[in-house]
Amino acid sequence: MVVDEQVEVELSPNGAPVRFIWRGVRYGVTCAPEPWLSREPWWLAATRAPRGSGGRFEREMWRVDATPLQPVRRPLDGSFDLTRLPDGSWSLARAWDDEIDERLFA
Repeated sequence: MVVDEQVEVELSPNGAPVRFIWRGVRYGVTCAPEPWLSREPWWLAATRAPRGSGGRFEREMWRVDATPLQPVRRPLDGSFDLTRLPDGSWSLARAWDDEIDERLFA
């Protein structure tokens, strides 16, 4: 499921996500995060990048398994794709859990 919401991310000394806050709930990463690169959808851009601008075509992604670190009414855990945005902030790009789909789109 595509989420695309801003999140706060806490990193380990080597730069991997260890915790993040989504919708006021703090999640802890439960196993080794998997880094990967995703292509930016450059073909959807309305304008062309100026020649020699060094346009950005890839974005840093991390797939993490995480669980809430605080009591919540119905705990959700699953896999999450976190992405670092060009300004250094983070976004939760996708969540992989049937219960999340059900709760967000019921």
